[in-house]
Amino acid sequence: MNKKTILFLINGFGVEKKESYPIYDEKLMPTFDELSKKYLFVNDMVISKVSNYYDAYRNASLDVNELYNYTIIDSSIATKTFTTNKVLTELQKVHNEKKSNLHIFCLVDTSLKIVSHLKEALKILNPNKDKKIFLHLIISSSSIEDYKDLVEVFSHINIELADYASIGFIMGLSAIDNNAKQVDLNFFFKMFITKVGEKWQSFTQRFDVLYAVKTPPRDTKPFIVNSNFEFSKDDIFFFFNYDTINLENFIDTLSNISFGEEKNSFSYYSLFSVISKLSIPFMFETSVAKNCLVSNLEKIKATGLILCKKEKVGIINYFCNGLVNSATKTLTFIDIDPYINNPKALVELINKVTNEFIILNFELDECKTTIELKELLKMLDNNIKALEENRNGSKYTLIVSSLYGMNKTLTTEKDNPCQVIFTGKVPFLYIDDFITKKNYLVAPGTINDLFKTAYKSINKDYKGDSLVEKKNGLYKLFFK
Repeated sequence: MNKKTILFLINGFGVEKKESYPIYDEKLMPTFDELSKKYLFVNDMVISKVSNYYDAYRNASLDVNELYNYTIIDSSIATKTFTTNKVLTELQKVHNEKKSNLHIFCLVDTSLKIVSHLKEALKILNPNKDKKIFLHLIISSSSIEDYKDLVEVFSHINIELADYASIGFIMGLSAIDNNAKQVDLNFFFKMFITKVGEKWQSFTQRFDVLYAVKTPPRDTKPFIVNSNFEFSKDDIFFFFNYDTINLENFIDTLSNISFGEEKNSFSYYSLFSVISKLSIPFMFETSVAKNCLVSNLEKIKATGLILCKKEKVGIINYFCNGLVNSATKTLTFIDIDPYINNPKALVELINKVTNEFIILNFELDECKTTIELKELLKMLDNNIKALEENRNGSKYTLIVSSLYGMNKTLTTEKDNPCQVIFTGKVPFLYIDDFITKKNYLVAPGTINDLFKTAYKSINKDYKGDSLVEKKNGLYKLFFK
């Protein structure tokens, strides 16, 4: 019989760095502190390399550290179907006929696969290396620790693709996706048209500055690397994106640009589908992941319930349901807002639902002040206390952890800015009276292993690895 397991996520919570403004205190979270001494607990062995819920649920649910759709392009290149793709050949034809500029907006993370994928496309689009093609690179990475790897990726792009295309802009994804403010989009296009704005010939030096001020890569403001790109009313735009990202406002702003009294006649193409008011032809269908939260729950004959903010349901479901944003009986969602300040209501809900896997999704990184952050941690500790008291020995297993750390500028009690830094080493607290410190230990792992640990807790026949391991005789010999 499956056992109910609750994964209590305090997202943004991690090991507090020495240079961080002090936040965590035993008196602030007395229940968490008490339980961490009584049950299995580690604060430095579970590693997360991301810094937001978007990447966290991709990594945790799908067990992938790179963009999932890379495999589609790899396969297409290997089978030589990439060169005959209908959309790509149509783009090549239009570019030849128009003799205009081609602007490629490409999503970039820490994988060098981006370089080879771009190169394969550019070989087709610019075989004689004589066309006007410009790369505008969009960073999707979240962790400031990624800057070192990003320098390597950008260096390869700059060296290996220089004969085919030149780099125009570099910017973070948050500068152009649908979360970007309209005033920022307008500012970007003003830079795009006039080529007047922040210029850095050395992106290495720019990244050094961004790292020093702790700016997440995806929040990088647009800057110009080379201002030799051109812009005309017949230009072509190719969105070399790997995720189904929402560029509706960006493309809408772009499509309304005029040239004096003349309207533009832009053409648009995309690697994968992008959300837009325009019907933009794209080369590949988004891949569906077979290994995800929903599929694993089905394997162990269990159902899941996630309590999160309403606006997060779509993206969390997208990854947990295998990159398919559709309804399923295996996984359902409830708005968490009514329960954050109401432990009694939360306990009543937990007792009422029949789902075996329940995820409570709280986020610290939405706080704007240290007072707000401390109050939230205090409230969450009250919820942990209520759940533990309700557990009644063996009613369910309670796991407290986080999917990522946090590095954010907040305002202190005296209205001064400060930096709060929780590392990607996230806490792991496993509360189960049958899994004791005497007989079990916590093994090193990743945030995906949090989910595997929950599966194992729900159904002991689950074959995957778990962060919780039974001590063997050799361990007991050396560590009594």
